[in-house]
Amino acid sequence: MPPEDSSKNSLRITEMETRIAFLEDTVDTLNNELSALSREFRISKEALQLVYRKLEQVQSGDSGISNPADEPPPPHY
Repeated sequence: MPPEDSSKNSLRITEMETRIAFLEDTVDTLNNELSALSREFRISKEALQLVYRKLEQVQSGDSGISNPADEPPPPHY
């Protein structure tokens, strides 16, 4: 094999190694972003479920107060 072919192959290998390193970094970055978005989605989903439960309580007339004496006075007092 002529020396120039060896040099070309070495350059190609170096270029491929550089590309692989870049791709690995990109995959790691995307994985971290996906993990963060997954956590945010889970928190948002839990918050939305809480809002739905509260809305159902309001719509059903259940104020969460079992004893009327425990109810605070109306605002005009």
